[in-house]
This record gives sequence, structure tokens and C-alpha cells, in this order.
Amino acid sequence: MKKTFVRILALCLALLMLAGCGAKSEDPAAGGSGGEASAKHYKIGVIEVQLNDESTNRATWFHEVIAPAFNCEFMFSEACTDLNAAMTFIENAADAGCNAIISYYPIAANTEQLVQLCAEYDMVYAENGGRHPANAAAYEGNYENFAGGFMADQPATGKLFYDFMKETIDTSVEHGYILATGGAYQGNAQQTEISGNMLSALCDLYGLTFDQTIEALYQSDAPIIGTNDKGVEVYCYPGTPSTSGWLEGLTAALQTGKYDYVLLAPNVLSNVGTAISETESAMNKDITVIGFGSFGEALSSAMHSKDIFGNQTVAMSTVKFTSIVSTMGFAKVYNCLTGNREACLDSDGNPSVLLFQMQGVTSPEQLDEISAWDTSGKWVADLDFVNSCIAAKNAGLTDAQIQSNIYGLTYDVIKARLG
Repeated sequence: MKKTFVRILALCLALLMLAGCGAKSEDPAAGGSGGEASAKHYKIGVIEVQLNDESTNRATWFHEVIAPAFNCEFMFSEACTDLNAAMTFIENAADAGCNAIISYYPIAANTEQLVQLCAEYDMVYAENGGRHPANAAAYEGNYENFAGGFMADQPATGKLFYDFMKETIDTSVEHGYILATGGAYQGNAQQTEISGNMLSALCDLYGLTFDQTIEALYQSDAPIIGTNDKGVEVYCYPGTPSTSGWLEGLTAALQTGKYDYVLLAPNVLSNVGTAISETESAMNKDITVIGFGSFGEALSSAMHSKDIFGNQTVAMSTVKFTSIVSTMGFAKVYNCLTGNREACLDSDGNPSVLLFQMQGVTSPEQLDEISAWDTSGKWVADLDFVNSCIAAKNAGLTDAQIQSNIYGLTYDVIKARLG
């Protein structure tokens, strides 16, 4: 028997589930212009991997912008950290009448299985991820219900970290590095690029050569020491806080006293802060944190806080505008649902992967400026932008045009509109 309790598990998201989306909106603009709501009602399931500031912000955007303008209802999962949880949610979503799934579950090896499961229930599927050898069969398998992927321009994201490390690390002082590689060993494209670029930065900073390849280091599913010809202490640590014993293992490594840089490929700032602070105090050791982040309390607190040495708790992080990413996922499934799947295909006729670009952040002032933009009533992706990605509103719209629209929403364009 299919379970039906998932819809209420993530309370903070469930409060945002949309119950009254069947009627046409009296104010369809919701931050832009756009005309009346769609006549056809759609229900869309959203698979979340973490319940955090970003997922809550995403649910708010769906509620405020998409629901009234497109006559859509959304159903959100609890934190799905493995394949069984993702599959269970899809089955529950089908039971609840969902027409499509937007998935933030990032494991490439499981893409085809999830696409096939959605096909069994006549649901469209789009993933927050991209093409990888492990999911090539899904992208090349002619699955009519597969709308493709959407993700950060990962090489560009990785280079943000590479550049910052090259510009700021003083190699005349002895340093040791813990690199949390996250799900790189599972094929997570974002964490692969960040981990690879961080290791490459160390190679170029010190002129060192690792005994193993960079790929072998970040693809290891167990902690591994990055031994090298310069004797620089490098420790690669895979997994995430949802893995049993992960935080305890990271803390134990910190307490060896070998490492004064913590490099984070996954978004775990809120999980590691206490361990780092306690280690600094206990060992009187200044630890620099450089890591991936997202808008919300965790990053804001880290950027505005000072450690016992008077330094920012986090020296550098990255942010993305959740509403832009959410637009990409919604456009993927909505274009398919409305009979415009060609807008989801690349030039080879395969499901495409839409890309967005991250923004590096190095100061609380910079964070304060841009974090005020992508919030309720002041969305970066307003309805005008969403409409530019919807084929039903733009006859003949192509994937390449959608991608151009996304890249066109630059920092300068956003600042000119939102101030």
C-alpha cells in the first residue's frame, strides 16, 4: 500500500502547500505582468534533499509567483537522502494526483530509474542536475516524460573557489587543509567541480603534485590523505551530515591540530560552525573556512560573526538566486505538460540541461545587498522572467532562447531593477 503521510512530514514546507489554486488569480502578476492563470490545473511534486532556508524560500516563491499565475499546486517531500525515499515520494505524489516531479535529489546513477518510475505514473520528471556518464542512458533513452536537467554552471562555480584561494592563501605560512568533498564520490557535479578546483588551486599555489590523481582524491568514498611531494597536509573527507558519524569524524580530524583551512564543497556551513569554533578555542588555532553556501540564516550568521581572532567566520562563500533556479525547474516540467517538450530539448533532440551562474560573496556588506533581493515580494525571477521561459506564452521558444534569457539576468540587470 502506498504511504500517504509524506505530505505532512516537512511541516515548514507543508504550511506552504497550496490548497486553493484552482481558480483564476485576481492579481496574476505576483511581481510582474502576465495575464490570467492557466485554465488547466497542474499538481507538481518537489523532491527535496535538505529542509533548509533555500527549500523554504523555494516553496514561498512557488506559492507567491507560480501558483496564482499558472493554476498550479505543489506537494513537497521530506528530506529524501536515498533512492528509496525518493521513489516512495514519487509513488505518494502519484497517489495524490501529481502530474510532474521536480527533483533536487542529485544522484546521477539513479536518474534513469526515477524517470522510468515517473513514466509508469504518467508524470513528467526534471532534475536539479546534469548529464554524467552515470545517467547518459536517461538523457539518450528517448523518454518522452523526461524534461532534462537544470543546474549551476559548475565549472564557473568551481573557478570562483579556485580564484579566491589563489588570491588569498599565503604559502609562506604553513597551512593544512581539510576538504569536505560531499557527494563528489557519488557523481554530484557541483561538489565534483568545487572539490576539483580546490585541489587544483592547492597544486598551483604550492607547485605540488599529489601521489594520486585529483580525481581519485575527490572520488574516494572514504576519508583519504592527499599525500604530495611538498608535504602539505591535505585531507579529503567525503559525505554529508546526514551520513552517520560524519560530523564526529570531521571534528576528530580538526582536533588533530594539523589543519587551519576547512574547504567545503557541500552546503554544510550550519553543521560545522560549532565544531570549528570549539576547536579554535580549545587549540588557540585560527581556522579559515571557505565553502559553498546559500542565502539564509546560516550564511548570514557566518558572514556577520567574528571568531576569537576577529576574523569573519566564513572568508568566502557562494550564493544563488533560488527563484532563478526554481524557474528553470518549473519551466522544464510546465513546457512538457503543455505539449511544448521541444523547448526542453537540445540541438541533438535530447533533454537539455539549463545552466545558471553562482555569485561569490566575501563580505557581510556584499551579502546584505544581494540577499535583500530574492525575498518575498522582491523576487529576482518575477513573473515577467518566468513567462520568458514558457513556450505557451512565446510561440516557437527554443531551449537556446531560454538559456539566453537565464544568462541575461545578470547581477547588473538585477541591481538596476531591485536596487
